[in-house]
Amino acid sequence: MLHTGIRVYAYTCTYSSSSWLDSPTTLISALQTALSSFTYKRLLVSNVRNASRKNIEIEIDGITYTSKTSLNASENDALITDITTALSGVSNLTFSDINCVNDRFLDDPTTGWPGQSKGHEG
Repeated sequence: MLHTGIRVYAYTCTYSSSSWLDSPTTLISALQTALSSFTYKRLLVSNVRNASRKNIEIEIDGITYTSKTSLNASENDALITDITTALSGVSNLTFSDINCVNDRFLDDPTTGWPGQSKGHEG
């Protein structure tokens, strides 16, 4: 059975001039309000650090957009515009990019797990 799903990420975020949140409660509440017109399953706020930077990232999983869980290119663009508009309404939130990911996967198990994908001969 084919499954589809939509995820959206907001990258390089700051909130109230902070690039790291010890408690994201206030931001999560503001995001939930901003996203109230969207249907989604999970909202994640993460602190991300690597050698060159530290920033907040936002992930919205399981989005249903225009009654769909799989979008074409123009629908993806429309979703990105709508999410950008919603997040731009959150006071003191900045972000650099919005990425939209469309997942498509089957229930079929991977053959020979671990270490071998279906159709691969080792």
